[in-house]
Amino acid sequence: MNSKQRMQALTDGKQPDMVPIFPKISFATIKSVPGMNFHDYTTSPEHMANAIISSARKYGYDAVGITTDIANEGMALGSIYERPADRPSKMVRYLLDTIDDYEKVVMADPMSREPTKTIIRATELVKKEIGDEIYITSWCNGPLNVASQLIPLEEVLIGMIDDPDTLHELLERCLQFSMRYAKMLVEAGADAVSFGHAMASCTVISRDRYREFALPYETRLVQAIHEAGGKAITHICGNIEPIISDVDTNGSDIIDFDHLCDPVKILQSSTKIIRGNLDPVLFSNGTPEELYEETARIMELCKDSRRFILGSGCEITENASEENIRAFVRTGRDHGKYE
Repeated sequence: MNSKQRMQALTDGKQPDMVPIFPKISFATIKSVPGMNFHDYTTSPEHMANAIISSARKYGYDAVGITTDIANEGMALGSIYERPADRPSKMVRYLLDTIDDYEKVVMADPMSREPTKTIIRATELVKKEIGDEIYITSWCNGPLNVASQLIPLEEVLIGMIDDPDTLHELLERCLQFSMRYAKMLVEAGADAVSFGHAMASCTVISRDRYREFALPYETRLVQAIHEAGGKAITHICGNIEPIISDVDTNGSDIIDFDHLCDPVKILQSSTKIIRGNLDPVLFSNGTPEELYEETARIMELCKDSRRFILGSGCEITENASEENIRAFVRTGRDHGKYE
């Protein structure tokens, strides 16, 4: 099997030849192209596609994730961010002052705004170049994440308590943009769309608030991705152990779990394919030996489930060493073959 066939077999309910390897890695791909910087990557679809393709070929993992950072929808809808050469985007000014301003969030065409236009176009380029050999995912954000790009997070959290009806109005507008964007990513060539929803984590909100302000919107976003012909991946940073049985009902094909979660508990509480959960800090601060040991441990816990994808718990940063990424992939191959 090649990488794409391996991922497709698993997502189609069949057994691949080995556990697929799919780290969450975007900015760290820049290092695979000499001279490329953050600004090049985030503003040019050609640079972004080149970095993603070069890194995938260099390290040999089975799937790529096409995105810039969590500011994508916020920028496209009107929040102002700096886009420097030496680091990820930085917030300058939110579009909204309070959730009462939700009517300022006006539906836009993702192909007419940045950075969504760049990511859609990069998806097309990656699909054209390596779409037959590797599984392609592109990223959008769940509505709570989008809302936190448009207004300070504390305003969103206060709205859950003081004005839930108005917050739902804002989340509905965020959802409509995310659904439209996700559909266009599938049309551009993504086999799957991952959506980030860190604001839905139990590290941020309670299980009851997840059920009210996150789950219904996730379910509709997943439905939109499926209707477009793609698979759906839920990525919620932080601790999801208290809500994993709820996340399991949103319809996603794959659920990511962070390094804060116990793989055994996640497997016991979910019926879905799961992906995780190497601590991304290890890729920057650990040694190849530590990466090998921890990767082997997680494979031992999860491999026999036959519904596991080896990945990082969250984003591997640009500080990750080449040796550590290679150790991660090598361990996955050494320990990932099925009998």
